[in-house]
Amino acid sequence: MKRRTFVFRSLKAAALLTPVLSIRRAEAREFPTMRGLVWVNSTGYPYPEDFFPGGDPNDFTLSPILSDFESVRDEIVVVDGISIAGTGPAPRGNNHVRAPGKVLTAKDIVQVPGAEDGTPGGASIDQWVAGELGLQTLELQVNNGGSNNHMRHRPFASGPGAFKPPIDNPQNAWNLLFSGFDPTSTPEAIEATKRRLRMRKSVLDDVTDELSRFRSELTGVETLKLDIHEDAIRKAEESVARDLELEPVSCTVPGQTDGSSAVPDRAQAQFDLAYAALTCGRADLVGMIWGFSGQHWRYEWAGVTNVADSGHDEVHHLPGARREDYIRMARWDWNHLRDFIERLRDTPDGGGTMLDSTLIMGLSFFGVHHQLDRIPVMFAGGSASGLQTGRAVRLIEPRFNDTVLTSFAHLMGAPSLTGFGDDTACGPVPGL
Repeated sequence: MKRRTFVFRSLKAAALLTPVLSIRRAEAREFPTMRGLVWVNSTGYPYPEDFFPGGDPNDFTLSPILSDFESVRDEIVVVDGISIAGTGPAPRGNNHVRAPGKVLTAKDIVQVPGAEDGTPGGASIDQWVAGELGLQTLELQVNNGGSNNHMRHRPFASGPGAFKPPIDNPQNAWNLLFSGFDPTSTPEAIEATKRRLRMRKSVLDDVTDELSRFRSELTGVETLKLDIHEDAIRKAEESVARDLELEPVSCTVPGQTDGSSAVPDRAQAQFDLAYAALTCGRADLVGMIWGFSGQHWRYEWAGVTNVADSGHDEVHHLPGARREDYIRMARWDWNHLRDFIERLRDTPDGGGTMLDSTLIMGLSFFGVHHQLDRIPVMFAGGSASGLQTGRAVRLIEPRFNDTVLTSFAHLMGAPSLTGFGDDTACGPVPGL
């Protein structure tokens, strides 16, 4: 038993031996490997014409909510005609649990008995793509504190019932990404980093050899534990081996935040971290949930002056009477995504820009109020994937969001996926 305790403790330690510095290939080429951002909100819109563009699909007129996207209109695709299937359990809360649980999984949620809560019915598309392509993920949330242990806050999942909780405090996210991280790319720093990596690889190799001898002594639940630990070590070994082969690229690490819980400050901080994570190779695929399902922000920073307590309760619940305030709130939300698109477009990368090699998918899991019909969908960037931007795609036949998720997987580099979620043969969005 002492030996088993020692080995399992060694396994836990070995699983933490991930590289101090993740370094990415920097030689010039037409397009680097695809990166991704999945941005999810519950904003919706008061009327469809307030979000979806009008006019010709290839020469569209921006809607009021997207009116500030003129600078990136050639970099986006807005898709009209996507809904979330209203199937499966519907806990109390006007789809506030069902919608975030299905927006990225396209699978019916599993309701928590006796509670207004649920668990995911399957993996979210970001986690599926990451697993399929061997990408590293980062999950973030823009929120001003408080509990985030409810499905309303957690659209990301690695499998059935397995949440990937987002980090809502930018300080914690910074520590995870950049504590001990050295972006220096001098020859001496590179060699020092590679020495550390080779040492870690040697330790991991030794532990792996020990495991193969130890497995025959285990039964039952211990074998399952060993499987889990071996998987963690295998992933760590792959990460080390990959980094040993790559050459570094310089990047700028953002400064630590001042600890503010104000929504505008956290919104900017989380997008800064998402940008730095992608440029520094700390993550390949970032998921971000904007607020949560039915956040109670007042939006005074967006010019909304007559909300006493909750923009959701006092504006979203009255889309007709508070239409202009609703548009101001939604425009403030989506403009952060526009700023991120601009930032990637203005960042050189290989033979193009970071936007060329980054696929962005923005979704709201509500349409009007709490309805699941005709949800906002936007793709941006990703020209390396073949995405044809500068269009407003209007579907003749409405489709469910499983087709959007399938399209995201195809564009990220997993074209063999035939469907996602409850319909494994749904196919991608036509014409995307």
